[in-house]
Amino acid sequence: MYYTGIDLHKKTSYITTVDEQGQVRARRNLPNQLPVILNYFSALAHPTQVVIESMGSWYWLYDALSEAGHAVVISNPCKTKAIASAKIKNDKIDSHMLAQLLRAELIAPVHVSRLETRQLKELLRHRNKLVNDARRMKNRIHILLMKNNIQQPFSDLFGARGIEYLRQLLLPEAYQAQLNVYLSIYLQLGQQIEPLTKQVQQLATQHPMAKLLMSIPSIGPIVAMTFVAEIEDITRFASYRKLSAYAGLVPSLDSSAGKDRRGRITKQGSKYLRTALVEAAQCVARLRNCRLNAYFRKRIVRSGYAKAVTATAHKILQIAYYVLKNQQPYQEQYAARA
Repeated sequence: MYYTGIDLHKKTSYITTVDEQGQVRARRNLPNQLPVILNYFSALAHPTQVVIESMGSWYWLYDALSEAGHAVVISNPCKTKAIASAKIKNDKIDSHMLAQLLRAELIAPVHVSRLETRQLKELLRHRNKLVNDARRMKNRIHILLMKNNIQQPFSDLFGARGIEYLRQLLLPEAYQAQLNVYLSIYLQLGQQIEPLTKQVQQLATQHPMAKLLMSIPSIGPIVAMTFVAEIEDITRFASYRKLSAYAGLVPSLDSSAGKDRRGRITKQGSKYLRTALVEAAQCVARLRNCRLNAYFRKRIVRSGYAKAVTATAHKILQIAYYVLKNQQPYQEQYAARA
């Protein structure tokens, strides 16, 4: 068996292959052209396991090598200390180190979702980016109004009447041009976001995992499908604490001299899942007559709004874990035991 480490970049990949004794058997710096890379692997004398360090563009290479019959893992760069802490770093050394760590079974792998799940992630993240862009346009328009001391006459400036008001608003020339551009971009983004939102909502009504999650107060179609995309399979997590760590909602821990010091949440793991949970927690404030709202209000009194939101997000995640594990919808009131 051979072991191959790939240091993947935008235009090239440095590939190093070692044998079971750790001796280098092949080493190339190749352009990111699939036929060239596949030729490298077909020329090897023995089957090889492959490791690629996680980055934003590993999908195409992972899929191609997997389809070619190679066992491929994606390395978690945060846990690959030998590379992250190396004092001498270059492509040749990094690919060689990856191959040696794979040979020694010291690679911390990243979970690779199924193709359909990755496509769902792309859909949700595309929509999320457009929503964030639209939010930026709204903020810029608010700033323009403040610069000109204009008090908005509507509670929702971006409702139907608010949009008409902005279209007719006259500002000094330097500000008017900005307002026209920002409002135009905001409206165009809205036209792109709406069909994506409907598509996600339609998917949520058909997905059994999403339907279970939407039984939880504050979880709607977007948050439910974000769960589906980021978690994929609840059996990956042995406990809700493991899932909380994956979402980055557990407190950081500094343990020294027998003393444990807990800090802010780690924010490591899936930022998309964490953001969705925080949004769901903020919706809890508007709910009435539910346990989550009661929990949220108690946490506000105890530790303030920001920490209450984080704690409620963690509570929602805990509930979601058991809803999915037990395959039972959320129940606001549990039947009393006989």
